[in-house]
Amino acid sequence: MESISAYVCPVSYKSRLGSQKSKSLIQVVAFIAISFIAAMGGCSTNLATGERRLNFTSEAQEISMGREADKEISASIGLYADEPLQQYVQKLGTKLASNSERPNLPWTFRVVDDPTVNAFAVPGGFIYVTRGILVHLNNEAELAGVMGHEIGHVTAQHSVHSMATEQLTQLGLGLGSILLPDLQPYMGLAGTGLGLLFLKFSRDDENQADELGVRYMMRAGSDPRQLGEVMAMLDRVSGGEGGRVPEWLATHPSPGNRRNHIEEIIKASNVATGGTINREPYLNQLDGMMFGPNPREGFFRSAVFFHPELKFRFEFPSGWKTMNQKQAVVAVSPKEDAVVVVAFSTKRSVDEAANEFFAQEGLTGRRTGSASIHGMRAASGSFTAQSEQETVQGAVAFVEYNGRIYQLLGYSGQPQWGAYEQVVMRAIGSFDRLTDSAMLSVQPQRLKLVTVPRAMSLDEFQRLYPSDLSLETLALINRVERTGQFRAGQQVKRVVGAAVE
Repeated sequence: MESISAYVCPVSYKSRLGSQKSKSLIQVVAFIAISFIAAMGGCSTNLATGERRLNFTSEAQEISMGREADKEISASIGLYADEPLQQYVQKLGTKLASNSERPNLPWTFRVVDDPTVNAFAVPGGFIYVTRGILVHLNNEAELAGVMGHEIGHVTAQHSVHSMATEQLTQLGLGLGSILLPDLQPYMGLAGTGLGLLFLKFSRDDENQADELGVRYMMRAGSDPRQLGEVMAMLDRVSGGEGGRVPEWLATHPSPGNRRNHIEEIIKASNVATGGTINREPYLNQLDGMMFGPNPREGFFRSAVFFHPELKFRFEFPSGWKTMNQKQAVVAVSPKEDAVVVVAFSTKRSVDEAANEFFAQEGLTGRRTGSASIHGMRAASGSFTAQSEQETVQGAVAFVEYNGRIYQLLGYSGQPQWGAYEQVVMRAIGSFDRLTDSAMLSVQPQRLKLVTVPRAMSLDEFQRLYPSDLSLETLALINRVERTGQFRAGQQVKRVVGAAVE
């Protein structure tokens, strides 16, 4: 009888599963499952990398997953409202993807309304760049490098492989999420329920995506050296010189090391490093772009949340970690064992919303009847619900205000509820109208381009064309040193409008 190992994909799971001595029982089961699936034909050769890897997701399934994720991303994060910019990014992305090994995927490129310095991809050819990273890029070739890298994640099927491995290594483990649909999206700190976005790629995957990004840039005629410049920018941003970066950057290879790796790839390619850069056409797309968080969609002053567009205020518990998302505002206790959420309800009245909430299967609740919160009609009550790991206890209120129904929700594990109940009830009772004219009138900052009439220093530029941000951040978004100089006729970024602190 031939050994089963003869059929196993030549892919290493050592870093995930550890040595044989340190494997837990579940990891051993996962290893056996991987071997079995591989023997049944779960391996395939990737056209982009030439590797044979575990893959039991068809291309049709991959595209379907991507389309579903795209709907959630568009709803949860939101797309940036600039159609010419969206078309520009789509056109550039399509050119790059047509030079990949998977040109027939339904490639979709979007700018999401997020101020963080980020870009990401989901299976099936759906690529996203944030407006935050666009502000920090300085030419079209840099954007091509970012998108080429994300295209590389898709063509190499890194998300699919990560999902396959995580599914197998988690056999028998409970997910620990609340079963109730009203509570499930907010059980984890991530809050969006978009699991595809939180799959962490390995360092090898990131380096491989860089290699593929350089390949696609060369094929499309973009200067591949500009991807190295992106890494230099990320190095400065992650070093605290301005801009917000996502937490996942800490798990990636050092941007400095990646820049060196990219330079080695270009050198080894024996291809001329020339190519299009397109600085001014790119910068012209950014003129007027929103800079930083959009205060019109809500902002915090300490623990108090203000929403100018919807004209309400809400006081979250002091010291809790807060997140403002498109569909909800969430606060998590310092011990991450309690949550408070402000969200929209789709129901037409507080009675309809409350009745449906308390009628959910698996929930034991007690509605306290109709009441009001600061003169606004409300329905509230307390509840107990069973998750896969523990019993959860909490309180909820539905408030009618300005034609909307708001859900105010707080909960924790049942043993901790006694310590959190009064804190949650105070938060729920703080929902109120926003009447402060200063808060109601805040506006976002905007990026504006200035063509400097003569050579000048960064300090002189700030004096002549002031921006309400630090000189370090101004230097970063213009990709100059703190003591740098601008040449005559150069387009320079400035930020207009007051920052909301």
